[in-house]
Amino acid sequence: MANTTVAPAGAAPANSMFRVQHTGPLTALQIVDKIISQSGAPGRPKTVDRITAGDPTTAVTGIAVTAMATFDCLKAAAAANCNLVITYEPVWWLDDDSLDRMEGDGLFTAKRDFLRAHNMVVFNFHDHWRDRAPDGVAVGMAKALGWEGHIADMSQPATFRLPPTTLLGLAKELHTKLGDRTMRMVGDLRLPVGTVAAIWGNAEQMAMIHLLNGPADVVICGYTHEWEAVEYAQDMVAIGDKKGLVLLGDVKSVEGGMQYCADWLKTFITDIPVTFIPVTEPYWNPADVG
Repeated sequence: MANTTVAPAGAAPANSMFRVQHTGPLTALQIVDKIISQSGAPGRPKTVDRITAGDPTTAVTGIAVTAMATFDCLKAAAAANCNLVITYEPVWWLDDDSLDRMEGDGLFTAKRDFLRAHNMVVFNFHDHWRDRAPDGVAVGMAKALGWEGHIADMSQPATFRLPPTTLLGLAKELHTKLGDRTMRMVGDLRLPVGTVAAIWGNAEQMAMIHLLNGPADVVICGYTHEWEAVEYAQDMVAIGDKKGLVLLGDVKSVEGGMQYCADWLKTFITDIPVTFIPVTEPYWNPADVG
C-alpha cells in the first residue's frame, strides 16, 4: 500500500522534507487512482468502476486490458505476467459485480481461486472511459474501423458519413475489420448506405427508435432487446421505410475501444508493461463449420 502521511483537517500542507515518498513497485490501487485521474471524466454519483477482485495493495507486474474478463482472458493475462486486469465488462457476470447470489457457485469458486493463485486484481473501467471527452470507446471503434476521416459526430451516438455502399457491403466491411462472425442484420441487403449512426455496447429502446427515425440509413449497436428496437426496425422495413439495423454483439462493439484504452494507458504508464487481450467470440455459426 502507498506509504503516505495524512495532515489533520485544516492543517497546512506538510513540508516536503518530511513527506515519505513511494519508492517501491506501484500497487493496483495507485495505478487505478492514476487512471481515474488521467481520464478527466467528471464521475458519477453511482459507478461500476471499482476493484472487484483481488487485493488493491498488490504490487503490479503487468497490466492486461480487455473488453470482458472471461476465464480465457484471465489465463492469457496470467501467461503474460499481467496481474492487474482492466476490463470494460464485469468479471462476475453482473453490472455491479454483486457477489450476493454467487455463494456456493462452482464457477465463481474456480474463477476466484484462479485469481488468488495468480495474485491478480481486476478493475472495472467502464463509466469513466465512456464519460471522458471524447468517449474512449467511440474513439477506439472509429480507429478499429478506419472511419476517423468519416466522423460527423463523436458523441453518443456516433455518426459517420461513409462512401456510398449497401447494407451488405457495410456488413462485409464490419465482418472483415472487426472479425465479427455472428453479427445480425435487419433490412434489404441492397439498401443504399451513406450515413451510419452507432451506439456502441448496449442500446436502449427509445434511443434506438430515435435513431431509426433520424437521417441515418443504418443504425449499428452492440445489442438491444429483440422485442423492442429489432422488432421496430423490422416493422419499419415492412411498411417500406429504407432503413437497416446491425447488431454486432457486445464485445465486438466495444473491443476497439479497449484496444485504444491499452494504447492510451501506455502514454502515462511507462514503467509497467501494458498488454491488450482480445476476447474469443463466444458464438459460432453452423454455416462456418466444415
